[in-house]
Amino acid sequence: MKLSQAAGLQLLLAIDIGNTNIKLGLFCGGSLIKFSIALADSHLFGEGLGELIRQNAAAEKITAAMVSSVVPLLTGQICSALRPYLTGELHIVSHRTNTGLSYSLHHPERLGADRLVAAAWAYHHFGAPSAVIDFGTATTISVTGHSGVFIGGAIIPGLRTMARAFSEHTAALPLVELAMPLSALGKDTREAIISGIVYGTAGAVSRIIYEIEMEIGYNLKIAITGGNMPLIVPCLERVDVAEPDLLLKGLKQIYERMRQAWM
Repeated sequence: MKLSQAAGLQLLLAIDIGNTNIKLGLFCGGSLIKFSIALADSHLFGEGLGELIRQNAAAEKITAAMVSSVVPLLTGQICSALRPYLTGELHIVSHRTNTGLSYSLHHPERLGADRLVAAAWAYHHFGAPSAVIDFGTATTISVTGHSGVFIGGAIIPGLRTMARAFSEHTAALPLVELAMPLSALGKDTREAIISGIVYGTAGAVSRIIYEIEMEIGYNLKIAITGGNMPLIVPCLERVDVAEPDLLLKGLKQIYERMRQAWM
């Protein structure tokens, strides 16, 4: 869909449909209003969005919307619920979107839209090769090399995904509420699980970044994001930017790039 060439953006809605939550960001000028709904409550999306607009945007309709989704079965449903509030264009991010990146992958069409958006934000933020570590349902590492080429990455289970796996696939290990480890030496089962998951993930991420940099022959700027980020950031050796709203801001950045291309 060709982007409109209206003089000014009134209200941009960025939507990140993830495996656990649907996150929304309303951008109006320099301000960001955030809203989140559990994936299990996706049927309430339209009602929640309407209330958010009434409370925070003086019932003004949305000028444009950008959608990143890793749940294809919900994408159409969310877009349909959005339509009554939208006066302008709607764009669903894919590998064909003008993000400023190119790809050195076997199947770029299979790349998760969230990883694509995150990599585009980080590369343009740093202006240099970068890696984004997203601590969500899965912990993903997305790497962009020189000249904005997405060159690959890694995926491991997310922190809470690991915690649930212990509970669901063992007879005696409990489901624990994750927290910052008190010590690497857990003094009971709960502490041992927390230490293993948090320090284990931090160690895995550090080792993967090290191995990637050895493979490509240069250092990367590191950006981190995701719902589990606060739990693990103190345990990480290298962080250049910690940005909880990275995906929402990435969608806004991509929209502005696309809009400029049509002017």
